Amino acid sequence: MATTEGLTVALHPLAILQQSDHWTRVSLQSGSPSTRVVGALLGTQQGRQVEIFNSFELVVNKADNGTPELDHAYFDTRREQFKQVFPTLDFLGWYSVGQAPTPEDTALHKQFFPYNESPLFLQLSPSSASHPSTSKDLPVAVYESVIELVAGGQPQPVFVPAQYEIVTGEAERVAVEGVSKPEEGTEGGAGGSLIVALSTQRNALKMLADRVAVVVRYLEAVTAGTARPDPETLRGVVALLGSLQAGTGAGAGAGGGAGAGAGEAVGAEGDGEGKEARRGKGEGEAPSREGLAAEFMTEYNDVLLTTYLSALTKQLQTANELLDRQLFVVQSSTGAGKDGGAGGRDGSGGGGGGGGRAPGGRRGKHVEMFA
Repeated sequence: MATTEGLTVALHPLAILQQSDHWTRVSLQSGSPSTRVVGALLGTQQGRQVEIFNSFELVVNKADNGTPELDHAYFDTRREQFKQVFPTLDFLGWYSVGQAPTPEDTALHKQFFPYNESPLFLQLSPSSASHPSTSKDLPVAVYESVIELVAGGQPQPVFVPAQYEIVTGEAERVAVEGVSKPEEGTEGGAGGSLIVALSTQRNALKMLADRVAVVVRYLEAVTAGTARPDPETLRGVVALLGSLQAGTGAGAGAGGGAGAGAGEAVGAEGDGEGKEARRGKGEGEAPSREGLAAEFMTEYNDVLLTTYLSALTKQLQTANELLDRQLFVVQSSTGAGKDGGAGGRDGSGGGGGGGGRAPGGRRGKHVEMFA
């Protein structure tokens, strides 16, 4: 049996993502999950080291005898276009979908020999039973073609599995992660991020509501006598109610009533639990509305004071920068004025006339007045 000893295949996630996207789009458009898609693989090869970077889709038609037939004109056009953008990438093979190579794959594989003497075959198994959803292995297989003599002495390409590894750079990892997890929503990234955040909060609130409902049903059953009271559980409920801050009078009453009820249920275990019952009643009492209002106003004033101090600090910084610039301009103007005055005195000392009252002297005087 043929082997692929020494062959090293490095597969970048972009090629896999493009193949998966190609199959998903075509299968949804056709409504059939068994749709066949074909594409070309681009990359680099140095000896027995192959690295697949990119891919593009191909057009395959059905011949009169039912065999697949590659559209060579489309393939040549697309290959030349990619060559202009990625001059270092060459055609290395092709991809398709399926569980294992079939005679149709072999017939199509032969049509790529004019472009590569030993093209690779990358096969995706989207509905493979051997790759359940819990499997950590990708449903991808890489095959190398080896020419062997079959019955009748005719050379025939045979697909031999090859080992591969997933390689990626930091920039590519970030880009592929962003593409593979698109933002939801019709208003772009901002709307998608908002929907994701709201969905997370909704799920968290739903889980909280479910757990609160379980606690309420348990307390109702204990009150009705259909469930056995558990002191430890009831003490936890009382402690939870005591830590809640009721926003309204009704909420305070509800918290106090629930705490008292839980405390009484604890006390129902016996006389020895009477102290726990009284403790439950005390912890179940919610803070007064006046106390909550005072605490809220204190925190509110603290936040306002912090905001005012921050704004004041920013304004002082801006004023300081403006003052530094003004001082710089004044010093520069003063220095230029002195230089101009010296030039004027030198001109008058030269004796002779109007040349002594040179423009330099007037310019210096004007600058000093401006300063």
